[in-house]
Amino acid sequence: MKKFPEENFKEIIKEVGPWNYARYDKGECLPGQVLKRELDIQKYHCVVAGTGCTVSDYSFVYPGQSDIVIPGGSPIMIARLLRYDDKHGEPHYNADDQLLFPIKSGDIYKLSRRDAPDHFIGITTNSTITSVADAYNLPEEKSGPIEKYSAKGAKLHIDIIPLDNK
Repeated sequence: MKKFPEENFKEIIKEVGPWNYARYDKGECLPGQVLKRELDIQKYHCVVAGTGCTVSDYSFVYPGQSDIVIPGGSPIMIARLLRYDDKHGEPHYNADDQLLFPIKSGDIYKLSRRDAPDHFIGITTNSTITSVADAYNLPEEKSGPIEKYSAKGAKLHIDIIPLDNK
């Protein structure tokens, strides 16, 4: 887990918005430098999704960190990097997720994970964004409300548990 620049977080929220998603293909400018390494990746697609705003305080404990509290009413953004991998077995796509969120102290954090249930999806070498979108059940539209993002079964695979009595 790392701190993330507040101005970059605000840029992402401004471009994508809470309760919305936006899909980006290689070569398109990603908002707020959400992924710093994307230019090093041969083939990738990215979805940045605003899961909306929290309705109450949410908390999680991260190893080596104290209890982290996301205040109620805070926007939470998720970036999914769908990257092509032909170096580890058959050609496939990997899903790497990053959760971006503010905490009560006012800092913004980025939490990366690479263990999403759909991290590895086998796909052909000459796949297009359409076939990648189909494999991950992504919507055809490049942007829209979060309900459309999940209408075909696309998932963000992030669970946040509310604090008791807060």
